[in-house]
Amino acid sequence: MGNERETIDDILLNDPEMVEAFVAEAKEHLDSIEDDFLALERQKNDPEQALLDKVFRAIHSVKGAAGFLGLSKMSDLTHIMEALLTKMRGGQILPESEYIDSLLAGVDLLTTMLQNIALSNDVDIKVVYDQLASLYEHGPAQQKKKEEPVASEKKAPLVEKSELDLGNTVRINVDILDRLMVQAGELVLIRNQHLLTVNESDPLSRSIAHRLDLITSELQETIISTRMQPIGKVIDKFPRIVRDLGKSLGKQIQIEITGSSAELDKTILESLTDPLTHIIRNCCGHGIETPEDRVRAGKPKTGLIRISAYHEAGRVNIKISDDGRGVDIVRIRRIVVEKGLKSESELEQMTHQDILNLVFLPGFSTMEKADGVSGRGVGMDVVKTCIEKIGGSLEFESKTGEGTTILLQLPLTLAIIPSIIVTAGGYMYAIPQVSLVELVTLYDEDVSIQIERADEQEVYRLRGRLLPIVRLTEVLMRPKLFTRETRAEIAEKYFQQGMAEHTVAQPTADPGDSAEADEVSLSFVVLKVGNNHYGLVVDRIIGTEEIVVKPLHPVVKQLGIYAGATIMGNGKTALILDVGGIARHTGITLAERIMEEREKELKTEDLQSVLLFKSGPKEQLALSLPLIRRIEPIKIKDVELIGDKEYISVDGVSTLIIRLDHLLKVSPIVDQEEMYLILPRHLKRPVGILMSMFVDVVDTAVDLDLSSYKADGFLGTAIINNFMTLFLDIYRLVEMLDPATAGHPHALSETASAGRSPGRILLLEDIAFFRHLIKGYLEAEGYVVVDVKNGQQGLEQLEENEFDLIVSDLEMPIMDGWTFIKNVRQSIRQSDIPAVALTSLDTDESRKKSMENGFDFYEVKLEREHFLEIVATAFTKIRDKAVSA
Repeated sequence: MGNERETIDDILLNDPEMVEAFVAEAKEHLDSIEDDFLALERQKNDPEQALLDKVFRAIHSVKGAAGFLGLSKMSDLTHIMEALLTKMRGGQILPESEYIDSLLAGVDLLTTMLQNIALSNDVDIKVVYDQLASLYEHGPAQQKKKEEPVASEKKAPLVEKSELDLGNTVRINVDILDRLMVQAGELVLIRNQHLLTVNESDPLSRSIAHRLDLITSELQETIISTRMQPIGKVIDKFPRIVRDLGKSLGKQIQIEITGSSAELDKTILESLTDPLTHIIRNCCGHGIETPEDRVRAGKPKTGLIRISAYHEAGRVNIKISDDGRGVDIVRIRRIVVEKGLKSESELEQMTHQDILNLVFLPGFSTMEKADGVSGRGVGMDVVKTCIEKIGGSLEFESKTGEGTTILLQLPLTLAIIPSIIVTAGGYMYAIPQVSLVELVTLYDEDVSIQIERADEQEVYRLRGRLLPIVRLTEVLMRPKLFTRETRAEIAEKYFQQGMAEHTVAQPTADPGDSAEADEVSLSFVVLKVGNNHYGLVVDRIIGTEEIVVKPLHPVVKQLGIYAGATIMGNGKTALILDVGGIARHTGITLAERIMEEREKELKTEDLQSVLLFKSGPKEQLALSLPLIRRIEPIKIKDVELIGDKEYISVDGVSTLIIRLDHLLKVSPIVDQEEMYLILPRHLKRPVGILMSMFVDVVDTAVDLDLSSYKADGFLGTAIINNFMTLFLDIYRLVEMLDPATAGHPHALSETASAGRSPGRILLLEDIAFFRHLIKGYLEAEGYVVVDVKNGQQGLEQLEENEFDLIVSDLEMPIMDGWTFIKNVRQSIRQSDIPAVALTSLDTDESRKKSMENGFDFYEVKLEREHFLEIVATAFTKIRDKAVSA
């Protein structure tokens, strides 16, 4: 033993880099094969030879390196594991549970030894070694007690992870990456400061600033990417946990995992292990029932846990769901009353979701006694706190007898974040853009008239939906949590203030006096917290800026409304607001739910969000909001003329400007010092539509009139706010500007030229505007289109008529697209008809669900050329199938 210790100490002293490389590579091998062992256990009687070879190679590699380094205990353990795997590879034994249990125990022990290499030869391996040796010599015990329920994992077909290409990789200490990130943050600050000092009249100065901006952004993104790691590093360990818990609890549990490749910053990922493990243990211990209970409840014996990770709106979402017993609402009500947390009268005022959220109270539990597996509620407050500490949010849904779903929404990184900068009370504050929905400014009498009161809470009706209003200055002045009385006091204060200002502003004998009065305005930022929205009133909105997050002093952090601090480009310090913390501080979450009950009658299935604007002074123009990426303010002096076309730089990209009066018969646009550029979505070429005046954004039932006004470049007209409104065809405008960008003929033009009858398409779309838009595109290609509003109407059409292709939205009333296509695939007639899902949902989860339910293609609304290519591809396959038949 003494000689072995000296050998290890010598190597650690003289060649620490070799030892560090061994530990890193051994951990990689062990991390990957744990999942492989579980896969072999599932395959049992027909194990995949490639998988057996892979785990054998991994153990063999660890054994060889351990022997070279004098790690005798590790070498002995891997030697007996290798011997057992040799028998398994040769077909002498099968990967039964007894073998896999012992091999996994060996992996656990090896992982423990890797934590402290210097002491690894002192670890007692006798129990595990003897167990493995006994299995090697004698096999598992012949007599078995009753069959034990085994947890299993249901995953996509296994694909062997690629071997590490050491020639293209280099190991870097995490401390170096952390320092790089700090330095990148400092560079961002310097870039921001420099941009404030640029001489706009000097082309050279502007060019250098522009290049510095681009290089800084690219460098920042590259450094951030070095810290990104796949979320599979955490969630791919759960099949083992579920398997072991299933066996110990006498339950049959499957686990489905999707989205393991989604990436998060290393710091965030490391913070997820404990909260996610707690949630999974809760699912196994107190969510999934025993096989007997499940059968009595009419469920399959095997319970199911699903974990899915996917990118959405600049964040990573992790959804964990089970099909177990769910949370017992009646029990929650009884416990909170017994513990004096709430009274019966308070509970009567709470919604189903509010009562569910009581499980996040510290120490709350529905379990009568503690056990080895955490009860639902115990520690859930800690889970919520952990997620919110890293800038995330948690949503919780449960139905008694059906199961529970928890959705975690997480930022990609915590180091550098895009934010909107605002002021309140003379100080600057930063709001992370990931929580931003939109900005709203009210002017003059609208300030007092349009801010209403509901349930003792200030609200604003934003496109027909009541939005709770929070005033940042009031939050800063009131350190105590808001109560109903606090909100009522604030609402009354500003109501009286508005009334007084309205009285003062009444016209005097000289009408000219009021015209000269100062303009009154109120700006608020619409923010999203989970499923809830609220408006945060600020003194002024300064603009957007990438900020470097700095830690808060503990005294400030405990206030609960700040997420961090940052240094602005002008050298001043700004606090970063915690959007969720402000919602909790002011208590507006419940207020929004009460308002939702009051506004149900306002909901309608056929509303479309539309941007209303003007180019010239006469016509009111419109574009569907989902077709717009954003609206960019520009200065006319920055526009550059190249030939007969105008360009401007947007985000470092030369963007072609479309002047509508140059292409369409509309009134000439009047150039102003500052104007706006509408940047469309889904265009291959960067273009922007110049507008002179923003009118409004409205939610309206658009019923396009195709006959009143017909002209190239327009989709049709509609009456909105009592004005005739012209709807633009973005894609046609680009073609008119440059005919060379027009798409090539698609399948139908070829079909028509060949003398075949045009294809028949069934279109399902609940929003009238998109029905007209998509139908118009398809008919322009020569297709015959029948359109309906929902899946039920679609099934009726398929019963009565023959179609060649289905194009369907997903989220529709009465019957959604998923249910519709599932019915189609199970029907007798036209069950194999090709189907395209056309939706605004751009998530991996939605895409996977659509393909699983029976769609053949998935397209996000709405890049016209790509959509038509998909349709053409579908018809090509139809023709090829007909020929081969």
